[in-house]
Amino acid sequence: MGLGKTVQAAVAMRQLFDADAIRRVLVVCPVSIMRNWRKEIVRWAPGLPAVLYEGAHRYGMLEGNARILIGSYETITEDLRRPTCNGRAFCDIGLDLLVLDEAQRIKAPGSFRSRILSRILSARRWALSGTPLENHPRDLNSILRFLFPNEYATGESINDLELMLQLRTSCLMRRTKDEVEIQLPARTVSYIPVQLCPDQASEYEQTLANVRSSLVGARSKSAVSSGLLAGLQKLRRITAVSGSGSSAKLDLISDELEVLAELGEKTVVFSSYANLALPVALDRLKRYRPVLFTGAMTQHDRELAHRSFTENPNCLVMCASLRSAGVGLTWTVARHVYHLDLWWNPQAIRQAEDRVHRIGQRQPVFLRRLVAERTIDEGIVSLLESKDDLFRFVIDGAAPTPREQRLDSLLNLVGLRRQDLEEDALQD
Repeated sequence: MGLGKTVQAAVAMRQLFDADAIRRVLVVCPVSIMRNWRKEIVRWAPGLPAVLYEGAHRYGMLEGNARILIGSYETITEDLRRPTCNGRAFCDIGLDLLVLDEAQRIKAPGSFRSRILSRILSARRWALSGTPLENHPRDLNSILRFLFPNEYATGESINDLELMLQLRTSCLMRRTKDEVEIQLPARTVSYIPVQLCPDQASEYEQTLANVRSSLVGARSKSAVSSGLLAGLQKLRRITAVSGSGSSAKLDLISDELEVLAELGEKTVVFSSYANLALPVALDRLKRYRPVLFTGAMTQHDRELAHRSFTENPNCLVMCASLRSAGVGLTWTVARHVYHLDLWWNPQAIRQAEDRVHRIGQRQPVFLRRLVAERTIDEGIVSLLESKDDLFRFVIDGAAPTPREQRLDSLLNLVGLRRQDLEEDALQD
């Protein structure tokens, strides 16, 4: 992550075009980085026209003569449902190169997105991702099926882990931060313990008691699953910001920003609660002229926020949604990152942090993951460590470490065990 996948892809495209090996390319990426793709192609592959596939007049562009089309996952998959202007299926339009950026977006093998993109006819296929595996080895299923459409034309899943590892080695080109360490400054990750405010602690304990009660009384496995996931989300949100708006984590950030602001240092504050925690953070930190960056904003508003943060010396804070701001953005004007809440996936966390720690950063970077003491946060830290072990095993080939079953580990976050539940609630 942050080591130039887009740049390398653009240069490789240019070489293929120069050799007359390709004539038509389709790049599929998150909508937030479409313009960044075009910018990098203009810079690193000058002379190649890159056209954004968007807007009300896009119909017909897929079968047009544009050499490079750049479209979003949502728009491309939606339009692939429609016939072309001459009545053919869009999937039958031949491409010379199909590129999926942030390819983990197709990780659900049964999803329409995964199935339809795997069916597009293309002589070459590239899947770019800093997080090819997020939670389970089967996350690689769809990416491998996309890369090897002939071997998996019927759409079956790859359940043999050894086969997945063999396929991985045959198609994986990887660049790690260790390989470019000389180009990157130091990166310090800290887990900062925080004690909840009194009303936060009270709300947390009451919610925890309610979650436990609902799970113990659940009569079906689906009731356990839905109740557990909903309860965990509520508990995570409370550790970030209480229902009344108090937040020990924002208190700590505000105190530390007083010193950082005097030095003119810029800071990014991440949260997965874009509608609940980030507005509170925006208000609490308003003296530092913060800007907001979320998926609910228009592309125009996100670009304004990005420009203000990167170009205005008085704008010292970016309050960003972890999932929306986690890809394709460069915020190397900052070197401090705070996490109001911990997302379930270590690769997604790292990908967000790499908006700051990436090529172009010239100063040491400080990454602070705030952990509310004696709460779900501490259990999530353990889960993140186990998922990191899994990533190292599947992607790097490192020896795996034993892991608890998923249900057991999630129940443990709320202080329960399988034997605390009704027998019917554990049946498939």
